[in-house]
Amino acid sequence: MEIKHVPVMYKEVLENLPKKLDLFMDWTVWHAWHSKLIKENFENVYIIAVDRDLNMLKKARKNLQEDEVRYIQDSYKDLDHILGNEKVDAILLDLWVNMEHFKDSKRWFSIKHDGPLDMRFDTEQKITAEFILKNYTADKLSNILEKYWDFKWIYLQNITRAIVKSRSKLKWTKDLVEVLKNVWLSLKRIAIVFQVLRIEVNNELEQLEIFLDKFSEYLKQNGRCLIITYHSIEDRLVKNRFKELDKNWFKNLTKKVIFPSLEEIKKNKASRSAKLRIIKKI
Repeated sequence: MEIKHVPVMYKEVLENLPKKLDLFMDWTVWHAWHSKLIKENFENVYIIAVDRDLNMLKKARKNLQEDEVRYIQDSYKDLDHILGNEKVDAILLDLWVNMEHFKDSKRWFSIKHDGPLDMRFDTEQKITAEFILKNYTADKLSNILEKYWDFKWIYLQNITRAIVKSRSKLKWTKDLVEVLKNVWLSLKRIAIVFQVLRIEVNNELEQLEIFLDKFSEYLKQNGRCLIITYHSIEDRLVKNRFKELDKNWFKNLTKKVIFPSLEEIKKNKASRSAKLRIIKKI
């Protein structure tokens, strides 16, 4: 079944791009829905489409069907290796996790589908959720749960003890769900544990920090960087970095963050946690 990914805040993205757009970089391109709209609204724009998931790049290529696009499998932290001496008019970093990942039981992103303990965007990397659950010490598990979601101490102790005690039995999604139910976690909190594991497997926050340290060098004059976050820790990292850059040849265009409209949230409930921040090189 083909799952259509609705691009979050696409109107706000289009409205805040430079009027002249020659070179555009679309990170976490997914099915290229943002890029497709940009192609429809800007003439002669060349797009660099990047994603860690090779399967998503294949679907982006099928959906976009354009010659003026370069497709690259890589992480946004490696933009310096990809761009070299090139500079771009705009960068869009959409940190959304495609619903297709949650629907795919082989990837083990969702508590609703039984599957192997994986959670990798890049299926060639070695670290999986199974590796983390079976090899991290109780202290290390507690650290990531506290760092990525600020679980209370009593929850941390119960979760980590239960995982360590049952780790030899953790083969499938349902196994971990049952372990977490036995320490009285609600389905909402179990989903948060899954999210924490996904963040750790894919090294998401560290990769974002590296990107935020690098991107400013690769914008043209008047170029813009647009970042859509869905998690408070991600948003805080972006907010603080933009605040720092605002003092040095950059203008923070979103000192008040942009949220999706009520109309969009009604049509796409998954967008309700989205926040858009934009910075301009002056």
